[in-house]
Amino acid sequence: MPRPPAPPARPTRPTRRGLLLAGAGAAALGAAGVGVARARSGDDLADVAGTLRIATGNPGAVFDRYGRALAAEVGRAMPAVTSAIVSTGGSFGNLLAVVDGRAEVAFSLGDSAQQAIAGAAPGIAAVDLTALARLYDSFLQVLVRADSDIGALGALAGRRVTAGEADSGTRVVATRSLEASGVDVADVDLVDLSLQAGVAALADGEVDALAFVSGFPVPALVELGRQVPLRALDVGAAVPDLVDLWGPQYVVGPLPAGPYGLPAPVATVSVKTYLVALPSLGEDLAHGFTSVVFDRQEALARAVPDVRQPTAAAGIFTQPVPLHPGSLRWFRERDRSAT
Repeated sequence: MPRPPAPPARPTRPTRRGLLLAGAGAAALGAAGVGVARARSGDDLADVAGTLRIATGNPGAVFDRYGRALAAEVGRAMPAVTSAIVSTGGSFGNLLAVVDGRAEVAFSLGDSAQQAIAGAAPGIAAVDLTALARLYDSFLQVLVRADSDIGALGALAGRRVTAGEADSGTRVVATRSLEASGVDVADVDLVDLSLQAGVAALADGEVDALAFVSGFPVPALVELGRQVPLRALDVGAAVPDLVDLWGPQYVVGPLPAGPYGLPAPVATVSVKTYLVALPSLGEDLAHGFTSVVFDRQEALARAVPDVRQPTAAAGIFTQPVPLHPGSLRWFRERDRSAT
């Protein structure tokens, strides 16, 4: 398979202070489109009004569970805001929901957001996106039954594999990882299934492997591991070629053994996860939602105790997706209050 041109040299890593200073100009420009809003503290959100529908992806997955907790907390922090969940097949379905006006905020894998901005996302024309925050990292989890003879990604040629639905970010990460491992994706029988349907198919032996990209652990996969002995494929070796082919958004990450009852931990592919919105999202809504993400983490942790809460220190680093002016304002206010 011909390799695309090498990606551009990696830019110098921006600092938090540099982002905040540079973002001041972006915030001013953004305010022209969304209206100048007065500063609000975390205790001054009760009069923020509007609608915040959150596109989360597969029911039962981490995006979905965390999104439901966020929507509930939005209702408590901003009672004049109507919040709801929009379920889709995954990142591209989430992004399309925002573009189509069915959602205001979307969970998205970083590479999916980059494709949407570049006009390379399936079914989505090039679109301006902004980020509200960087969340936890997501991991490619490729599972087979413990008695399977499949030991590596290269052995998936000629096999039936569920790797998310057609509008999922999982599909992109999984197929790119297969290609980086020397597998012709055309030789893999990819079955379009939701997470829940894929879990059932692997348990019943109807597919040979299940691939899913998500935060860790995924409750549906934890339950599957209690029913059926599982192994995870080590796919960390694919990362250098992934970076060579598509850029530095992919890094090696760990997949621990415990939650799924695996015989051993493995290395896998990790990709950033963002909350994104169109630039037209009102500044007060974006600011208030960012406040909920970071200022109400005790309540969120009680609702979804197994979801790793994002840190503000990392949450500002959303490049190459620019921060929404409302989110930038929250980060700047936090920095001022800390000094």
